[in-house]
Amino acid sequence: METGLFANKEGIACAKSYLGLLALGDASVEVSQKNGNIKEITSIELESYNFLGIYAKLCTVTKGN
Repeated sequence: METGLFANKEGIACAKSYLGLLALGDASVEVSQKNGNIKEITSIELESYNFLGIYAKLCTVTKGN
């Protein structure tokens, strides 16, 4: 999702999962916005990684001003 406007700041929030049983972290847009000290969001990206269901990671990258 993107507005096309220029972004000065970037915030990242990640969550990890082990064996699909234990999940740690908060990958919400609100947390990534807070981590980047962003007032106005211009784009949101989701990045994911999975290794055979043993380890998984999901990150939300928020860009804005």
